[in-house]
Amino acid sequence: MAARKGNNLLEQALRVAQSSGRSHQGRLRGLLRAATRAPGIASASLFLPDSTEPALTECFSSVLSGASRSCLIPYGQGCAGRAAADLREVYGTSVDLHPEERGGGESGQFVAIPILDGTGLTAVLALACPDPVLPSESVALCRQLVPIFSLTLSGLAAEQEAHKARRDLALISSLGRLIEAPAPAAMLLPQVVKLCTGSGVAGCAVIRLAAKGRARGRVYKGCHSSVRRELTALLEFEQRLSVRTLAAGATRTDKLALPGSCRYALCTPLTCNGQELGALTLFGGADLVSTAQAELAGTVARLVAGALTEAICEERVASFDTENEKKLKELSLLYRLSNTMLSTIKLNKLIHLTLTALTSGPTPFFDRAMLFLANERSGSLVGMLGVTSENAPVLSMPGGGGDDLLSSRWDITEDEMAAQRESEFSRQVQGKRLELDPTLNIASQAVLERRLIYIPEETGIGSDASAVARTALAASPLIAHGQTVGVVLVDNALTLSPITQEHLRFLQLFTNQAGMAIENSMLYNRIEDAHRQLSEAQENLLQKERLATIGEMAAGIAHELKGPLVSIGGFAGRLARKLPAESDEWASADLIVREVIRLEGILSEILLFSKKTTICYTRCNIVDIVNETLTITAPTVEEKQIEISTKFPRQRQVLLGDCQQLKQVFINIIQNSLEAMAPGGQLSIQVHPAELDGTDAIAVKIVDTGGGIPLEQLNNIFTPFFTTKASGTGLGLPIANRIITNHGGKIHVTNHPGLGAEFRIVLPKHW
Repeated sequence: MAARKGNNLLEQALRVAQSSGRSHQGRLRGLLRAATRAPGIASASLFLPDSTEPALTECFSSVLSGASRSCLIPYGQGCAGRAAADLREVYGTSVDLHPEERGGGESGQFVAIPILDGTGLTAVLALACPDPVLPSESVALCRQLVPIFSLTLSGLAAEQEAHKARRDLALISSLGRLIEAPAPAAMLLPQVVKLCTGSGVAGCAVIRLAAKGRARGRVYKGCHSSVRRELTALLEFEQRLSVRTLAAGATRTDKLALPGSCRYALCTPLTCNGQELGALTLFGGADLVSTAQAELAGTVARLVAGALTEAICEERVASFDTENEKKLKELSLLYRLSNTMLSTIKLNKLIHLTLTALTSGPTPFFDRAMLFLANERSGSLVGMLGVTSENAPVLSMPGGGGDDLLSSRWDITEDEMAAQRESEFSRQVQGKRLELDPTLNIASQAVLERRLIYIPEETGIGSDASAVARTALAASPLIAHGQTVGVVLVDNALTLSPITQEHLRFLQLFTNQAGMAIENSMLYNRIEDAHRQLSEAQENLLQKERLATIGEMAAGIAHELKGPLVSIGGFAGRLARKLPAESDEWASADLIVREVIRLEGILSEILLFSKKTTICYTRCNIVDIVNETLTITAPTVEEKQIEISTKFPRQRQVLLGDCQQLKQVFINIIQNSLEAMAPGGQLSIQVHPAELDGTDAIAVKIVDTGGGIPLEQLNNIFTPFFTTKASGTGLGLPIANRIITNHGGKIHVTNHPGLGAEFRIVLPKHW
């Protein structure tokens, strides 16, 4: 009878597993219901393990209708958790169960059977029996279903992989259609996060744009309704993760200590053409941190970054177009004013043209404009002219001017100027005398402070409030040849329209042109530039002549001085050895010997500098060269108690060069730094990889605390024979500079007055 029941149960299970009209999830639920047909089995559940952590995270149950549910049963906890950890059957009662294992019943017997695929765990089958004793025959019948469960689970895994592939392809396709038509970021990014969550790739998606200048980074988010309660915690976690991701410049994954389906996060930077635009963060289950999902997120990020870059570019182009239109209008007006000024020598006409340009046309900049000239003798501002948009004629082009901007200029007739002078408003302005006191009016303040002054409301000019109604007022000084000769005042008393920052900026530019100082300034600058270029060319020529003279003199000096110096030094040495020690005669002979040695050293440096050197290229470890240099200079370091700090990379820093010549470079520079520092100084040496003209290089940075290089000497430190030391030759740094130049490298000097100097030597590897 038991065998017949087992065969019937097995046949039913096989029919369920082979039914083509049901999904694999439906087949699993059918198999679980089939297991409950075994005598004494009240319910059956199937727990699936997580792919990234030792826990059971998905549950199918015979008492559940519909899809599976999420759970979290760590290995070793509850019957199912212990079966998963030990890979053996585990029996127990309700008190042994994990809270996630409990079903409807709270008493009876339970068994957890691991389902293995080879040696790995595929799932755990949990059976519940309400009776005090779990029938062994029923457990044996259910064991026969384990291979069928295993095959069905394999099919489910394949089905899920195929579903993920279709889902990912659909997401990329939808995203491609979305970004085909460029849209502003504010419209594009909300749709992107909606696609990520709507496709099922993530339970929550966040795009955080990087902050640019004063603009704060914007955040676009979307999530399923099931994780809406956790959104605040997810956003806090996302903010920290995106900061780390952008700092690393690579995709990062992390696990959250939160319940629910969004327990994993994947964050990838949005970069395009080397520019970091922000970060895309997805929250979901364990499959989110798989390699395939990381690649999908990278693809989405690249598409979004490209579309975002295009949208930003279009926004900038549109903004630039609008801004350029404004600037073109301003520049054309300024250029025509400049042409008008250059073509007009009559001050009266120039004043009329200036004020008319501010108030004329269909859309004038201001309603009224007034000009006051400064009278130094009386210490006051004298009203010269006032023009309103009502009596400002449209400025005309003289005959032959046409529409050519480069040759266009304005003109105004004598009758039009007379009408302006005779207007009531102009007569009121001409009758005004403003005392040069910045506390009384903004016109005087602008003249004395030589800057544009803007006040939202001004009672009037002087004491007569009828001359200028209560309205916003701006005053800009007229500066000519370095002197403030007058001021232009403007307002919108007729239309009461506001004065914008754009209008004020244009007024500033306009009055600068009208001040007639630009031409003199440009001419002066040109003369200064020509003088500086001439001085530099002369200095370069003198330097080249000096170097050529040194080269010609070196051979003669060596020939003429070497022989006599050897004789003098030899005879003086012999004489010193024969004389009594510490006698006056011995001291004189010893002085001669020491001076001969010094002269020979000077001669050697001159010969070294003038000689055309040949580089013997070998593999040089720059760290070894620096260490050898420090060994050579150790006596000076110990004598002055200099603190040496070094920072060398772990990898060998090897280049092709002449090791002896490079050692001479570091000896010269380090010795100079040691001599410049007082006892107890600090010398820092750092070696690190670098780039030079786009090729791999090695940089050595030497920083001392010698007080820096005097500013008047900074430009001469590489000049031959320039020295501030009593016993120096002035050839140490020039020799070092030439050796580095011959190796294709560069020496950069950063001066910190009062602190010290920094020498940075960059040498190409020549690989």
